[in-house]
Parts: sequence; C-alpha cells; structure tokens
Amino acid sequence: MKLNQLIGILGALALAACDTDIEPIDQRFVASDEQDPVAYAAYMDALRSYKQSEHYVVCARFDNNPAKVTSEKESLRSVPDSLDIVMLANPLSKFDREDLPGVQRKSTKVLLTADCSDPATAVGKVDEALASVAADGLDGMVISYSGALTDAARTAEATIAQKLAALGGKTFVFSGNAAFVAAANRDRYAYYLLDATTTENVYVLQSDIDYLTGYLGIPAAKVIPAVTVSEMINDAQSQPQSAASVVAHTVMKSALGGIALSGISGDYYDASTIYPRVKAAIELLNPAHEK
Repeated sequence: MKLNQLIGILGALALAACDTDIEPIDQRFVASDEQDPVAYAAYMDALRSYKQSEHYVVCARFDNNPAKVTSEKESLRSVPDSLDIVMLANPLSKFDREDLPGVQRKSTKVLLTADCSDPATAVGKVDEALASVAADGLDGMVISYSGALTDAARTAEATIAQKLAALGGKTFVFSGNAAFVAAANRDRYAYYLLDATTTENVYVLQSDIDYLTGYLGIPAAKVIPAVTVSEMINDAQSQPQSAASVVAHTVMKSALGGIALSGISGDYYDASTIYPRVKAAIELLNPAHEK
C-alpha cells in the first residue's frame, strides 16, 4: 500500500469536515470516523495494509506527559498516523491513557522508555516500565543505556534480558551504547537506535553505522538512526542539508531498518520548515523507494 494513497483518503476526510458557517452554539468536536464512516474505514484498512507491508520503519520519540499542556501537539492523539512506533519518554498521564487506544487502532505501536543508564537502579526502572506495559496495554519497551560497560552494568543487563525473555508478543527497542547488550541477548531487540542528533557530517554517521553492524555484528536491518528534525548534517560535499534527508538517503544506501525522529512534540508541527522536512524524508523512504 502506497503512502500517498493513504494521504489521498485522509485528505478527502479533511475536506468533508470543512464548514464555513459560524455556529457559536452547541458546537462539538466531530471525529473523522463520525464525519464519513465509510471513507474512514477505507483509510484505516489502507493504513493497516501499509504497516503490514515491507517498508522502512518510521518511529518517533514523544515527550509525553509535560508539566503543562500548551497545545494539541503535546497530545499523544496528534502523532502522525504514518508512524510505526511511538516511543514515550515519560510515564503515561491520564490523557495519554485516553489517547492510547485511538493511536493503537491505527496499527501504531506505543512503547515506554526505561532509562537504565544507572546500573544501580536499572532493574527497578525496567520493573516499573513492565508494570505499566501490563496495566496500560502498551506494545513494548525502549531500553536506554548511555553509561560505561562496568561489571554492575553487565549484571544489570543479564537480569533485564531474562525479564524481557519472559514476555511474548511485545516489541523491544534498544537506545544508547549498544555494547551494553551481551551478544547472546541481542536478538531480543527488534531495533537499535543510533543517536545521530548531534552528528556533524555523513562520514561520522557512516562510521557509527559501521561500528554497530561491523564491530558489534548487529544486522543493518535492525539499525535505525535517530535525528532531530530541526538540525542539519553536512553531506559528502560538506554542504549542510536537512538531517532527516541525509539520514533517509543513508538508510537506503546502507539497507538500514528505517528512521527515528527525536523530539517530535517540540518541532514536528512547524508547518513552514520542520513538517516539510519530515514529509520529504518519509516520502523518500516510503513509497518512493521500496526495499
């Protein structure tokens, strides 16, 4: 299923919702499935087929549960439908729980992040996250580790691996220092996020990819570079380009798993700059170029 077909169906729904009459009384929000149930059902079927097809994965880190919600962009329900995975940075709020079923209905997996960078608290963090995964019906977890490889870290990793192995039907993603994961446990993770949010040029990016795939032996199809959409990366000619675009080209060149967007709640909705960059990167990967 081509992504532009999905956009066409959704566009028809949006046009159907337009109404220029001013009715200040008895106004209520009408969801897309209420505006045109037949068209919306077709859109959902197309979206499901697209996400079940072979394509480059697109995921995003979402800074949910802010201290104060200032706009719709900070609501989980507002994440783009085309995302395969949403990685929640914080514990769920009651509003997140209200939005969660609608997001999952669009075949988007919602994962909760457990920051395990402190070996002393790592296992406890995972236990807390696992409890939320079970209670809230989440689709899996992101295990994040940015510390050094110490004996305490190795001990914590072994315990975490045992806990993940006991769960079936869940998706696990690793973020950070991938050497933290013992070779025997690397298959537990569907994807490995490569932090490219501060990468200066395409050569450093490729070097980091080579470290994961060559030195650590992680399959290229499991590697997903994460970029901040508002940032730039120098290309092979030392010219600054949109980080999302540079990474998208690198994903195809190196047969990686896809792309991750960092800080989506903060900058995705900049209609003049950020949104076009994201849209261009996604269209470059899916469906303009298929694996």
